[in-house]
Amino acid sequence: MAKYLIINADDFGLNKEQNVAIKDLLRNKLITSTSLMSVASEAEDATDFAKDIDFPVGVHITLNSDEEAYRYPVLTGAPSLGEDYFWLESKNLTLKAKRKDVRRELEAQYRYITDSGAKVDHADSHCGTVYGINGRRFYLDAFDFCKQHNLPFRFPKTAGFLERQIGMKIPSPVVKIQQMIVHSAEKRGVKLLDDLVSNPWSMDRIKDYDTLRKYYLDAVDNCIDGVTEIFLHPALPNENYTKEWQKREFEYQLLKSGDLLQRAEDKGIEVVGWEIFGR
Repeated sequence: MAKYLIINADDFGLNKEQNVAIKDLLRNKLITSTSLMSVASEAEDATDFAKDIDFPVGVHITLNSDEEAYRYPVLTGAPSLGEDYFWLESKNLTLKAKRKDVRRELEAQYRYITDSGAKVDHADSHCGTVYGINGRRFYLDAFDFCKQHNLPFRFPKTAGFLERQIGMKIPSPVVKIQQMIVHSAEKRGVKLLDDLVSNPWSMDRIKDYDTLRKYYLDAVDNCIDGVTEIFLHPALPNENYTKEWQKREFEYQLLKSGDLLQRAEDKGIEVVGWEIFGR
C-alpha cells in the first residue's frame, strides 16, 4: 500500500507572528495544508490570504480559550459555551456545553471562512475538544457536521498518535474508545487519517532545534501505509510569550528548511494535501 504525507501548519489566524510564518510557507509551497482559527484575532487576515491564493484551509474547530488575556469570542453567543467568550477552564465546557450549541458553533466557524470566499478542505480540533477526551460526545456533532459538508476529519484510525502523545502503550479500554470513535465516523461516511503526528514535548525536553528536527524526521521515516498528517505550529518570535513559544520558532525553521519534504521524497512517500481523500 502507498504512503501519503500531509504537512500541516496549525493555528492560522492566531496572531500576526503565526500568520506571517504560515503565509511564507504557503507562498513557497513548503506545507500542503493549514488549519484556520475562525475565532482568533487575525482570522480575517488569514481568510483573505487563503482566498487570494486560492488555497483551501481546514476549519480549526475551537471550543475553548487558551489564555485569560486572549480569550476567543463565541461566534454564536451561546451561553452554554461561555457567552461572549469561550470558557478558559475545560471543566466548564464539559459540564455546561450543550451539544446543540456546539453544532451551531461548528457551522458558524465554517461559515466565517466560506462567507469570506475561501475554501474549506477538512476539519480538525483545537486542543482536541471534540475528540471525546473531556467525556463529552462532541465528536458525533463534528462528524455530522463533516458529513453535511463532505469534509474529512483529523482523527487517526490507529493508536500510534495517542501512544506518542502520552509516551506509553495505550490501555485496551482507551483503544476500544478510539475504535468506537473511528466507527462513528465511518458509519457516517466521514474519512479519517490513518495516522497523526505532532511533537508533544515541552521546551524543557526539546532543549534545542536539532532534537525537534530529529523527532519529525524520524516521524517521516516511520510513516505507516495510508495517509499520515504531521502538524506543526510555525511562528515568528514573539517576546510577549513564554519560553514555550521557542518551539513554534523551531517548527517554522524546520518547515522553512524543506527537510521534511526532502526526507519524504527520499523515502518514496508522496506529499499531498487533503485532496487525497477525494481521489
